[in-house]
Amino acid sequence: MKSEIIIALVVVVTIAGHIALYRWVKFKIHEGVILKFLRDAKADGASASFQAHDIAAHTEISSERVVVVCGKSADINSDPEVESGWRAS
Repeated sequence: MKSEIIIALVVVVTIAGHIALYRWVKFKIHEGVILKFLRDAKADGASASFQAHDIAAHTEISSERVVVVCGKSADINSDPEVESGWRAS
């Protein structure tokens, strides 16, 4: 009976680790896509900041996800001059 508990605990910890790793990788991919868009747009002479729905339209990431990623990212800052605007740091 004791070995079943240990096996179950190992399985639960492994699954939790995989879920955490999956979420982190997904965040980093989305963060990279958004940063690339913001930096490329700035290099092309476009506005330095974009609203979430504009970023979503160009990156094919949902607006809700863009807001979450931009809010968590250390490399993307909110733009106080533009409502729900984001810019690369």
